[in-house]
Amino acid sequence: MRREEPAPVPVAAPIRWWRLRPWSRNHLMRPSDRYESTLILLTTAVVLLLIPIAAAFGTATHTRLEQQAQALRAAVHHVPAVLLEDTYLAPDSPEYSIRPTGSQNTARARWTTPHGERTGAVPTNAPAKAGQTITISVDADGNLTGPIPDSRENTVLAVTAACGLWALTAGAVLLSTALAHRLFTRNRLRYWAHEWRQFDTPPT
Repeated sequence: MRREEPAPVPVAAPIRWWRLRPWSRNHLMRPSDRYESTLILLTTAVVLLLIPIAAAFGTATHTRLEQQAQALRAAVHHVPAVLLEDTYLAPDSPEYSIRPTGSQNTARARWTTPHGERTGAVPTNAPAKAGQTITISVDADGNLTGPIPDSRENTVLAVTAACGLWALTAGAVLLSTALAHRLFTRNRLRYWAHEWRQFDTPPT
């Protein structure tokens, strides 16, 4: 009865990668194998180095957004405005059907600017009636301003920008390395096939 050979013991991934290090003294490693392992080491170093670079980019982005928000806050003025219509119209009123969707928390109002009176749709935080006076935010020319991002929104944008930068750059590096690995593998298989053909060729 033929004795079965023991199954090969699987080698852990860290040990396998350590055996493929560029400075290995293994004589079976071809120059292309050493080039490929060197490329993998460089890729790992670049991907890790991109982390502090992305963090610095996120910090700079947060600082810039905070400066822009402070400049916007400094240019904003609060002025009174008189509502010309109810904020929440009754569903059975004619104006309710023609008001755009999503604008039920706004109403037309009139306010005074250095260049005269202006009229426009202003947001309100609570239901209000026509003739009621509310406070709105305008710029130096009296134009209605939108909401100014707070520190939390700026932080989210900065973190998103940092993660996006790292993902794009690291993805590009990893993709290039994957393509190079594919080329190395194809060349290695082609070379092995050539050697096998030479091995099977009988001597002349």
